[in-house]
Amino acid sequence: MISMFFENVWALAHPTTLAFMFAGLLFGLFFGALPGLSAAMAVAILLPLTFSLDPNVGMAMLVAAYLGGISGGLVSATLLRIPGTPSSIATTFDAYPLARSGQPVKALATGIVASAAGAILSLVVLVLCAPIIAKFAIKIGAHEYAALTLAALMLVVILSESNLAKGLMATAFGIALAMIGFAPIGATPRFAFGQVDLMAGISIIPFMVGLFAVSTVIKTIMEPSLKLPSDMKLGGKGFGISMSEFISNRWNILRSGAIGVGIGVLPGIGGTASNLISYATARQQSKTPEKFGKGSLEGIYASETANNASVGGALLPLLTLGIPGDGVTAILIGGFTIHGLQPGPMLLTKEPSLVSMIYAAFLIATILLLMIQMFTIRIFPRVLGVPREILMPLLVVLMVTGTFVSDNRVFDVWVMLAFGVLGYFLERGGYPLGPMVLGFVLSPILETNFRRALSYSQGDWSEFVTRPISAVFVLLAVILLITGVRKAIGKRSLKRAEALA
Repeated sequence: MISMFFENVWALAHPTTLAFMFAGLLFGLFFGALPGLSAAMAVAILLPLTFSLDPNVGMAMLVAAYLGGISGGLVSATLLRIPGTPSSIATTFDAYPLARSGQPVKALATGIVASAAGAILSLVVLVLCAPIIAKFAIKIGAHEYAALTLAALMLVVILSESNLAKGLMATAFGIALAMIGFAPIGATPRFAFGQVDLMAGISIIPFMVGLFAVSTVIKTIMEPSLKLPSDMKLGGKGFGISMSEFISNRWNILRSGAIGVGIGVLPGIGGTASNLISYATARQQSKTPEKFGKGSLEGIYASETANNASVGGALLPLLTLGIPGDGVTAILIGGFTIHGLQPGPMLLTKEPSLVSMIYAAFLIATILLLMIQMFTIRIFPRVLGVPREILMPLLVVLMVTGTFVSDNRVFDVWVMLAFGVLGYFLERGGYPLGPMVLGFVLSPILETNFRRALSYSQGDWSEFVTRPISAVFVLLAVILLITGVRKAIGKRSLKRAEALA
């Protein structure tokens, strides 16, 4: 497989193939950077175009668009606090403050390097560890999924250290919002109040765009205009990052890459969860957690490494089991079908060259993506200098268009605007948005697998602790909860002591 991998790297270096991959990358970057659009949409649009292409060229183009779409979210997340894709939500927490402090190039460069590192780490896992991880993933059942999601949900206590009560309330609200619509098992309508549009539930695109993008527009309009810092340097040499910073974050990068791959390989969870979980984990393990949310490089490295590592993780179950790891890989199944191929264990046996070609395309796309982003890095920060009366209407048009085309529903546009107003007032009230998003994303996964597990065990709860893997995840959830609560109580006691002193 390794020798085949290098042969395909050389084969894909053909100018025509590189041109198609370059076009796929630019298309993905464009869709990833624009609020409301997504990598899934980019791949879906390109999918029919690959019918007339050679299977190797077509799949390489789709893989490039996938990587570009995930990485593109970094741009608007850093410069405008608008996550271009759901997997860039945690990136806004530190990249945007760093950009506003006069270092947009440094913020972008850090995210770009972290994205490349995450992609390379996941590629190593793809090439060397696919059989091992596939065997582990196939043992994961409903009990294990439910316990793992519960453990991930417990990270809310870390994201809410500044105010645990408000963080828990925001999480509960996110969970409640996720329960609107038909139940995942049984299809019972819930909290729709007779409204047909609510039966399908709240889509993540209007939720995410409204909560982060519209609220930012409202904040910009309602509050005095922010002036560009005088020390913002876009010229000169270098990108504002150093090898020492990268090396000092090596364990953070490795840990976040492992989280991204580990969560990406589990079908249905995806980059959004890995982005948030790796950020929360980095904050918990950091020696300077107080810097998070204020432009911490650790936070940027953690979030961007994880979301790109989840791409490789999501490809693992697709190629080895025929199970899509996320929405984009579900669309990629269509790419295989177009060319008469069936992803799964037999693909590794019958078409090893095609599998190694996908690995090679992943590597080449990562290198091309790094070059493209670094080459244009001094162009994107100019967005901050666009006059507010020009930028804000343009952003609104892009947000409305992106939200509408995601499901072709005007209702989603109203939902987006509603969440924009809600997000603005929540932030003014000191309620963190991260825990709310975590609750919204993880709640359906937890509910589906929890109910499915009880159905399998005929209502026997004991299997959550008698099954070894599930028991480990339950224990992890308890440890996270206790650790987070103790830290919150300790901080509150320290503040009281300082106040009395």
